[in-house]
Amino acid sequence: MKVHCTTAFVLLGVLATASASAQAATLPFSATWSGTSQIVEVIDPGPPVVRFQTETTGSGSFGLVAYASKDIVNMATGAGNGTNVFTAGNGDQLFGSFIVQIIPTAVPGVVDLMGHTTFTGGTGYFLGASGGADFTGSGVFTSATAANAAFSYNGSIALVPEPGAWALMAAGLAALGWATRRRARTQAAA
Repeated sequence: MKVHCTTAFVLLGVLATASASAQAATLPFSATWSGTSQIVEVIDPGPPVVRFQTETTGSGSFGLVAYASKDIVNMATGAGNGTNVFTAGNGDQLFGSFIVQIIPTAVPGVVDLMGHTTFTGGTGYFLGASGGADFTGSGVFTSATAANAAFSYNGSIALVPEPGAWALMAAGLAALGWATRRRARTQAAA
């Protein structure tokens, strides 16, 4: 009986260690982007409320090389929200949702931007990602519907390491094998 209890405690220890390694690791996040932002739809001409689409390139943590967003902004108040996708060089994507405030400057056609992105998962390396980043930026309108945009992000991201899932599965299979052998020995002894 002592041998079986010791084995069970060892297996529980392995499971606890594997579970702990599957926890998300929080890491710093930063990125700098520049590109274009385009009004692609006027949703309501009254305030006006418009839909922007932004495409940028640059560099960021974890090999991120591109950024795209779609947002809706009330141009009368400058308040907006939307979704964004950060793309790494290998094609993995980090998803987010954000709020933004557009602030007019003293220079006509130039605006400052500030906001916050909440990470909502992703693909590949970013599967299960969480966390968030504040951003600041600027937009320089080159026409009534297009602007050159630049953004800087700073925050933190929690990534779930994939090997933890494999360790949990291996520990579970080991526990199943141990229980099967124990049952076979008990039946053979009886």
